[in-house]
Amino acid sequence: MIKKHYKLIIFLLVILMIFLIYKANHNHYFNYTSLGDGYALGINSYGEIDYGYSDFIKDKLQKEKKLKLYIKDFSDKNQSVERLYETIVTNEKITVNNIERNIKQILRESDLITMTVGLNDLVYHIAITPNMNEYELNKIVSDIEENLEKLIKEIKKYYPKKIYIIGYPEIPIQNTYIREGIKKLNTSYQKIDEISYISTSEIVTSKDFLNPNSIFPSKEAYEKISKEVLKKLAKEKNN
Repeated sequence: MIKKHYKLIIFLLVILMIFLIYKANHNHYFNYTSLGDGYALGINSYGEIDYGYSDFIKDKLQKEKKLKLYIKDFSDKNQSVERLYETIVTNEKITVNNIERNIKQILRESDLITMTVGLNDLVYHIAITPNMNEYELNKIVSDIEENLEKLIKEIKKYYPKKIYIIGYPEIPIQNTYIREGIKKLNTSYQKIDEISYISTSEIVTSKDFLNPNSIFPSKEAYEKISKEVLKKLAKEKNN
């Protein structure tokens, strides 16, 4: 009788070990949400919606059988920090798999959020500022930084994990203030504690901008960005 109980215990322990091993290797199916502007959407150098960095990340998660849901409906070519903030505050709705869902619910259920936002704000305010100078540029960047911190606080109400913010590459555009403003924006992003910052200035070069009049890079550049994000994810998972 004791021998039978002993065998049963061994059998149950084996089953438990198999279950724990399985769970350890299949314990994270990502709900992945991409937020932001044309960089998040995947606008290419010719203004067309192409394959963005979030699409490449989605493919990788799918290949590894880790992806549950991918949403990039809140990525828009004209997205700004203030507009994205209002989208959350007003709890904008979208239809996902024939089911109506609001952004607060989507944020709550997200396991991973990536975001690129702020460039449209920068370009717009530079364009409408008369007698542009260094002082005005610093003021513009400071206002964007303030609005971004407000946006992140709003996201954090529903999504307590780290937000992965991708910095902008050095765009080879003629406007000196836009180029300088991007550097200042990237520096300001790195000061925010609640995010994980991914730099792109070293991996995306002027050769990745196929149209000299565009602020958007090539599909190949977005793939490079996706690899940096995935590298950061892997590194933080192992720490």
